[in-house]
Amino acid sequence: GHPRFVSPVQCLTSKAREEDGAGSQANAVPFNQQDFEQLRSKCLQSGSLFCDPTFPASWDSLGYNQLGRYSCKTVGVEWKRPKELCSDPQFIMDGANRTDICQGALGDCWLLAAIASLTLDPQILNRVVPPSQSFTSQYAGIFHFQLWQYGEWVDVVIDDQLPAKDGELLFVHSAEGREFWSALLEKAYAKCSPSF
Repeated sequence: GHPRFVSPVQCLTSKAREEDGAGSQANAVPFNQQDFEQLRSKCLQSGSLFCDPTFPASWDSLGYNQLGRYSCKTVGVEWKRPKELCSDPQFIMDGANRTDICQGALGDCWLLAAIASLTLDPQILNRVVPPSQSFTSQYAGIFHFQLWQYGEWVDVVIDDQLPAKDGELLFVHSAEGREFWSALLEKAYAKCSPSF
């Protein structure tokens, strides 16, 4: 049991699908009151990459115990943007599929199984992983995902700084190595699930 997770199919068939109020499918609530479009626009205007002050690239965001500051699993960890990890990062390449999801140092196979299930239904995938995000067009180091939490849809904004060790992502990664939607989605889930 992880009570915060509800399967994507249950999410789309809930009562919230029919309502247009805050938290409904048509009107996700901005998590931490962060508006994706406003933040991205501000970064594009200033020419800066987004750094999320509510979930910073720091030790506290990695976890504790086995993933804490002094753990052997996190020694040498650096926060890197996808463009620092490979020459041509892609958000989604040739459609999302289960090979985009390889487990890293975090014991979250239950979450990765749920993420993999998203790849079986493009409508549900596009609900959780809003399309038209990329590392080229309007790139500002900011991405967003929509998750079902406590009976409502929330829009979770993150920056694209990911923990890496020896040039490889520490947590979820794609088998191909240039695709980042699953790693960024895992980060969004971690942000809105502090006990994760």
